Amino acid sequence: MSEEGEPRPGRTRQLPVFHCPYCGDEDLVPEGEGWHCTSCLRTFTVHLTGTGVNRP
Repeated sequence: MSEEGEPRPGRTRQLPVFHCPYCGDEDLVPEGEGWHCTSCLRTFTVHLTGTGVNRP
């Protein structure tokens, strides 16, 4: 088992985003660490903060 503070194994790559959270369009382009929507001209990032599953 991992000690407190050690990273746990898991998915490390970023999965693609399928639609813009602002306008809902699917015309997205990866840009740096985030995504750029060519329809509404917004750039955003997606960060997973949790899964809703409690750890024992």
